[in-house]
Amino acid sequence: MDRFPPEVPREPQTLRLPESKLHDLREWALEGTALAAATRVLDPDGRIALVRNAWTDGWFLPGGSVEPGEPPAAAARRELREETGLEGTVGSPLVVLDQRYVSADDGRERFSARFVVYSARASGEIPDPSELGVAEDEIEAARWFESLPEALHDDEYLREYL
Repeated sequence: MDRFPPEVPREPQTLRLPESKLHDLREWALEGTALAAATRVLDPDGRIALVRNAWTDGWFLPGGSVEPGEPPAAAARRELREETGLEGTVGSPLVVLDQRYVSADDGRERFSARFVVYSARASGEIPDPSELGVAEDEIEAARWFESLPEALHDDEYLREYL
């Protein structure tokens, strides 16, 4: 389910997080899929849809955790719908981030995961943020952009693939 073609670029990413945040992610990483999927979704005019939520430090790709037994591309499509209200066609993977989760307290690696970004196409209006996400106030903002904003979460890992 989580094997990606060898031609898909892979980038290493180290996330230094406080123990409290690592604790919140531990079950997903060690007992769940340790896999997240997102989309770089473009509309027919070439605009990109991005979201902002409480845990990011800027605009980010619509995406989230892959559920057990769920194909990553299906998770990317589900997350796109939940976070933007858009029904999209998900294509090929653009990049896979091989993530190391490291304690900000002692510098030791706690677990690893993967984050895959798929290409996608969609069109339409993005609803008000109050209508998006699976939990109240999950999505603070969502909108189409003519070009990538400067405040892009994980910019150094993702910009060249978007």
